Amino acid sequence: MTVVRIGQPEQQRRQPRRSLLRSRVTPGMALLVILSVVAVRLWVLETAIVEGRSMEGTLRPRDRVLVLKLLGLKRFDVVVLTDPQAQETVIKRIVGLPGDTISMVPGRLNLNGREIITGSQLYVNGEAYEEPYATSSLPTVTIPMRLPEGSYFLLGDNRDDSVDSRVYGPVPRKYIHGVAVAVVYPFTRMQVIPRTAVRVALTASAPAAGR
Repeated sequence: MTVVRIGQPEQQRRQPRRSLLRSRVTPGMALLVILSVVAVRLWVLETAIVEGRSMEGTLRPRDRVLVLKLLGLKRFDVVVLTDPQAQETVIKRIVGLPGDTISMVPGRLNLNGREIITGSQLYVNGEAYEEPYATSSLPTVTIPMRLPEGSYFLLGDNRDDSVDSRVYGPVPRKYIHGVAVAVVYPFTRMQVIPRTAVRVALTASAPAAGR
């Protein structure tokens, strides 16, 4: 004969499960979870809030970006780093890798048959690059510079309002914390951060540059 208990309180019936759950979650397990979260934040990923306008055009003040710390660094990555002079956390774009020769000359714009000098033209190892993410109106000159091993050349996308490797020179790898891969907040700005630049053939001769 089947015995059915009628009116047993729901709380009483669930109590054994709660006790079992509490018995399985030990202090050691809780500590392991906490340490795992801390490790992820320290060595895998974090978020950073953009301040200032040196990356404007790509990133705006108050954008929150996702930073991955274990990615290898590639040319045109946007990275979070410590400014080697001011010792402040900043965000810039890698345009030169170790061993590259970097130079910049004033850009030339043809307007109704007239050549106008404006902005800057980036050369990497003697090849000109078109940078769709960058804005610049002030002519810029950077003499050809070969980057030491383990050092990177960094620029802000807003070239007219950026303190970068044009001021403090190549940046050693130890100052770079991680790669900013996406804007995650505000939600209306959610996007993957562009890292595309294109080699272009120019009629003007490139500045002398070693390989």
